[in-house]
Amino acid sequence: MHVEYIQHLRHKLQKRFRRLNSAGHQTFHVMLKQFMAFIYTQPVFIGIFEDLEHRNPAASKNADRILNKEALCGENEDEHAGISLHVIKKCITLDDPHVEMNIAARYRVFETAERLDFFRETFVEPIYEYLDEQLDDQRAILALLRRYKHKSEWFQREVLYDLWEKNTGSGEKSLAYHLYEYLHDQGIDFSIEPTSASGKPDLISAQDSKDPLIADAKIFCPEKGKDKSYLAKGFNQIYQYTLDYNQPFGYMIIFKTSPDDLKFVLPEQEQSTPFLVHNHKTIYFMTIDIYPHEKSASQRGVLKTMEITVDDLVRQSSDQ
Repeated sequence: MHVEYIQHLRHKLQKRFRRLNSAGHQTFHVMLKQFMAFIYTQPVFIGIFEDLEHRNPAASKNADRILNKEALCGENEDEHAGISLHVIKKCITLDDPHVEMNIAARYRVFETAERLDFFRETFVEPIYEYLDEQLDDQRAILALLRRYKHKSEWFQREVLYDLWEKNTGSGEKSLAYHLYEYLHDQGIDFSIEPTSASGKPDLISAQDSKDPLIADAKIFCPEKGKDKSYLAKGFNQIYQYTLDYNQPFGYMIIFKTSPDDLKFVLPEQEQSTPFLVHNHKTIYFMTIDIYPHEKSASQRGVLKTMEITVDDLVRQSSDQ
């Protein structure tokens, strides 16, 4: 992700956090609503919050307990950030301008000014610090890619599958362009290695950056020969790009156009995304299921899965 984009987003976050910190108890509730409204206009922050909620499924119930007059804190920073997020989300849905002060009172904080400071330090600052810490290149990219995955699978499955099915010869490139357009709309500058037969860069390849995003889209469809070996070669390709551009991270986005399942059996994952570290280069694998299943899950029979291991990827990479 472009460094200037990250810096600009972080600056906007800091500015709004300072504004919220300067609010008195009369305006804090309204300012908190404005702060969260800003957060939810930024796809990167939304993706980070979605990941936080996914990893802390009990946070919402614990926040309910706090609003029901219990004094709770998370056992670690991530858990407490998840609880804090839900406490704030629940507070801003209420019309009570004193709800934050009342929550602080449950922790035996008695003075009004102290209650406001307590709420900021206990619930707002953990959220701000969590966002700020997560706002680095690879985590922000993963947040955007996870959001793209959800959008594609929930709302655009048929549209994307049609891009592939209408012309399977160029369908992979069409899906790649759809992904690149999404990333561009989020303010991302990137450079993609040319892939045309003539060797000339296509439109997307012409976009350059001093801090390039190394990403490539691939199809998983064993019926068309795009199977385990094909994806292993794609890994090698992205790995070579990270060497060419001297970048630590690469991303393979796999559009699954087959009813068969695809599973990466790798030792590490981040934000539920598997990755492989090879020769100090980290490659992430994001699978997007765009196959339009005609039958419901209960009627599809036995699941057929293709597994890809470290040996599959690294052996293919070494052989190229």
